[in-house]
Amino acid sequence: DLSTPSAEDDGNGQDDDDEEEAARGRRRRALSVMLRTLSRENDEEAEKRSEENGSGRERLFGAAFRPAIRRIERAAITDSRNAAEWDDMANRLPQGLETPTYDVIVRRPKYEIRTYDAFTVCTVPMKRTIRANDVNRSKTDAKISNPQLSGASSFGALAGYLFGKNSGDMPMAMTTPVLTTNAGTAEEEEPDSAAEDEEEDDGATSNTGKEMSFVLPSTYWTEDGAERAPQPLDGSNVRLQRDEGGDRAVIMFGGFTSKAVVEEKKMQLLKDLQDDRDYMIKEGSTATLAQYNDPFTPPWKRRNEVSVPVVRRGN
Repeated sequence: DLSTPSAEDDGNGQDDDDEEEAARGRRRRALSVMLRTLSRENDEEAEKRSEENGSGRERLFGAAFRPAIRRIERAAITDSRNAAEWDDMANRLPQGLETPTYDVIVRRPKYEIRTYDAFTVCTVPMKRTIRANDVNRSKTDAKISNPQLSGASSFGALAGYLFGKNSGDMPMAMTTPVLTTNAGTAEEEEPDSAAEDEEEDDGATSNTGKEMSFVLPSTYWTEDGAERAPQPLDGSNVRLQRDEGGDRAVIMFGGFTSKAVVEEKKMQLLKDLQDDRDYMIKEGSTATLAQYNDPFTPPWKRRNEVSVPVVRRGN
């Protein structure tokens, strides 16, 4: 089962999963050893027959098989390495946090195709008009320890909503990942210093289309979840919306998510999809960046993803 753990999973099947994964690892190692043995035995047998017959035909006959066997061996080793990388990324999910559920349809060497179940998000534009010392922000936004960082104000607005600054004064559990649409673009929210002289004080937004989203807890993933959830406060620019899920191509990577890195991963994914025999990018879609870990997680333990909606070719 390649699904992500759902909210109801209680971990009782962990031992079975570990045993199954260990068995797969043993099979991969056995295949690699078998291929090496076949290649070596084929060489030795060809040499022996050549000496007995006094001819180089057996040596040439054996050599003809070696490239094919070694290609299979290399493919098996690569597959084993890729499987280890997928497993490593799966283990980087923060424990105890809900995340959208999905099934893996197919895995390619550098990306995978997933089908997501529907879920609900709270969303805010990243190009927010921010007035320095705006008293309204303290009513709607959570206090951010590093407000100078890119995206901090958007994060603060979403965290404020999720942690209780909403119509029901109702704190909700943190989830993962943090989603950013139009990933890899240059537009960012204006920092306080750049917006001090803005005339608007009602949280006006630009139309760049870049947005940040938090996933709501699974109790609000139903069709009417956005209506049942506590509503955002006026002036926060937060809105609730349902993500219908569907098929997405996803590339995973570690480290930090600088603009250059995200753009590189996005372009790599788009290029690879051009050659995908089964799936193509959904027309009019944009890329989404998913960041799963908190800011204190070291880069070698981070899990990030860039994804785009896809459809089957011919549909």
